[in-house]
Amino acid sequence: MDFEEYVRVMSTTEIASYYRYWGKAKRDIKRSGDNYHLLAYHSLDVAAVGMLLLAEEGEITKDIASYLEITPKQLQSMFVFTLALHDLGKFTSAFQNLYSNDDGHLFRALCTPYEGRDFRHDRLGEYFLTEPYEGNIYDALPAEFDSSLFEKLMECTLGHHGQPIKHSPPINYQEYAVPENLTAALAFVQDAYSLLQPDFPFEKFKSRESIKRLELTSWTLAGLAVLADWVGSDNTYFEYVSTPMPLADYWKLAKARAFIAVSSTDLLLNQQVNPYTSIKNTFGFDPTPLQHWAETVQIDTSPQLFILEDVTGSGKTEAALALTHRLLEAGAADGFYFGLPTMATSNAMFRRVSDHYLQMLSGHDGRKPSIVLAHGARDMDDRFREAKLASGSQDSDYSSSDNTATAQCNQWLGDSRKKALLAPVGVGTIDQALMAVLARRHQSLRLLGLYRKVLIFDEVHAADDFMFEILEGLLTLHHQQGGSAILLTATLSKIQRQRLSDIWLKAGQAEPKR
Repeated sequence: MDFEEYVRVMSTTEIASYYRYWGKAKRDIKRSGDNYHLLAYHSLDVAAVGMLLLAEEGEITKDIASYLEITPKQLQSMFVFTLALHDLGKFTSAFQNLYSNDDGHLFRALCTPYEGRDFRHDRLGEYFLTEPYEGNIYDALPAEFDSSLFEKLMECTLGHHGQPIKHSPPINYQEYAVPENLTAALAFVQDAYSLLQPDFPFEKFKSRESIKRLELTSWTLAGLAVLADWVGSDNTYFEYVSTPMPLADYWKLAKARAFIAVSSTDLLLNQQVNPYTSIKNTFGFDPTPLQHWAETVQIDTSPQLFILEDVTGSGKTEAALALTHRLLEAGAADGFYFGLPTMATSNAMFRRVSDHYLQMLSGHDGRKPSIVLAHGARDMDDRFREAKLASGSQDSDYSSSDNTATAQCNQWLGDSRKKALLAPVGVGTIDQALMAVLARRHQSLRLLGLYRKVLIFDEVHAADDFMFEILEGLLTLHHQQGGSAILLTATLSKIQRQRLSDIWLKAGQAEPKR
């Protein structure tokens, strides 16, 4: 159905103005679909992906909802709606003028040219929240709508490019937008609200304590927003559509496409934990005293810290893997990341773990959980290069000489270090995990990748004071995300050991039970 035919068959007398705004353009010529994708449709694509990532039955959804003292459905509902508004800044004419076309259907207006460094579209989205002269999107929402809760969530979704939006230098939004932009955005917000019917539990967020809880979960939600935008922007699954259709009709299409897109990754893979047996059965040798302790020490489902200290050659790696397997089996974790001091040692550990992890985890329908090598020069490793090219549904041998042990690495997860920590199993340098607490782009995505994982750090005694400070911050946040940690060392001073233990205990005492 072309644009003119749509005009004739639509039940409304006037096409909504937001159908004249594009959201994605310059598609891959190898892909089918139109030359550009309507902004309203891209917004729903991302919302549909977010609905799956925060599925009601998902552990992360139930965990965050319990912490916020709301239902999983409420959390999913309000986050999906704010995700649908993540690209409000693209309604500005400054952004719209970036794409020229000859079909005559897109809105055009003169304004200050788009400037992506300081005034990118994620920041321009603030215009529709704060515009004091012509109105703002609250004009399209119910009168009882509470801005404090909504704006905290919008900060998460507007930061979908991997970092919070800038608030400096000062910006005169009117230079980049015209009144018609606000009109179109208001119409979309109103129709999206009617379509999605979000349930915002405003009464639950009246206190300062409840907002503080939301702030503590905001990094995880921001990571989910980044992830939803990445998946929802994949033209492989979300073909461009420039012909208007009712939002309700496209929403059905978006949800179907989102399921296929997310299923192509490991993000919805229902992995199983294989039963733990013993060091003897797993590795073929009798356990050392440390390894025996690791396979017999009492564990539970709460976040736990283990410091394994023994001489070199005592089998700390096997002890850590055994302990991790038991934590996975107990339901205390969903995956693990093994961090080492150098790229050389992480390459060697990748080979050891890749030969072993399928004894710990298994998937369904022939798909096996991904294992990812995460460090700056990982593409130089032959095994990882082979694994990275594997599809999500096929096994791939590491090399021609190794046709028994396979490391499945979903291509979507393997194409970027920023995504590497999202794999169920990761091996790499310690700094890839430490960057989760540094003010760097995609910090929130790294934190999301470590959610409910076991962090295994080797040679922790080698950390200098600066790295030790960062490690303390990471352990605090990791505890708050329900994760556990295993620290391996040949020699750790009593002061350092007590310092790490105090950090972990303090994080547990400060964190209300979920």
